[in-house]
Amino acid sequence: MAGAEEQIQIPTEAADGGEPVMPRKEKKPHEKGITFREFDHVKDFEDLVRTVVTKCDGDEQERLREMEDWIVKNEGTWVLAEGFNSFLGNVLHKADWPSEGRVAMLRLLAYGAEQDDVVLILHMDRKDHLMMNYAQQFDRLPIGEQESLALLFCNLFETASASEWLLYISEWDAPGGGLPLSNIRVTTKVAVNALLGDTPALVDYGSALMSNLATKEVKAVVFDDVCSELAMAILQFFQGKPPEEHVFRCMKALGKFCSIGSREVPQLVKMIGPEPSKFSGMSPRVDEAIEPLMARLATVPMF
Repeated sequence: MAGAEEQIQIPTEAADGGEPVMPRKEKKPHEKGITFREFDHVKDFEDLVRTVVTKCDGDEQERLREMEDWIVKNEGTWVLAEGFNSFLGNVLHKADWPSEGRVAMLRLLAYGAEQDDVVLILHMDRKDHLMMNYAQQFDRLPIGEQESLALLFCNLFETASASEWLLYISEWDAPGGGLPLSNIRVTTKVAVNALLGDTPALVDYGSALMSNLATKEVKAVVFDDVCSELAMAILQFFQGKPPEEHVFRCMKALGKFCSIGSREVPQLVKMIGPEPSKFSGMSPRVDEAIEPLMARLATVPMF
């Protein structure tokens, strides 16, 4: 079965040379998500080198030099050799490599995510899923790694191709067994755990991720498995007293998840609460986000 990244088009009428012509698909321009651009990328690179260089063999030290060309000298991801994915896997997964190195690596990837060609790094990992298998451990990672990983996922919404990579539905076997994984399931786990996280930075990134997910124009099937989980996390978040910016991001997202899913998500909102109207009057834009959501809820029976 084709994944979300493998949309099949059927050729239509023949061109002058007798060859079938692929229909042109009108595609909505990419809407850049909420991203974060406050970096000292040179310091982050120095931190990466300082923390991992003694762990690196000759080939891996060459990967560091290539990263310097990419990040510091701004030469593009084309300078990264095929062995970069293996090096990235070592940084993320080897238990005896320091956490500070993982934080620095994730921040460098988040910095580089504004470049269109960052997707080349992501596609290097299509076979081994090293990045997503690491991200799947989100709730067990140190706070510094959680924050840097959530920052990276937010910044991948800078470009259309990288944000679409986050939503792929093709499955692979989870390391150690359990339910199969997919990019959208792992992205959902990161968004949920960040939104309900233990630091202001995590909550900021989590609310941004919810908003970013809701801005993507994708087929409803992409969210089939995760809509309820995303909505439940927002409802739990709304039990507290979040600031207006976070309410606005999440209210818009909740409205999207209620509109693209089945009745299940609106029923969850009505059953679990709080009612979105709890935040009425917080700001004009929050009120504007609440209005269609309340209209949708009014059309859905409890059972």
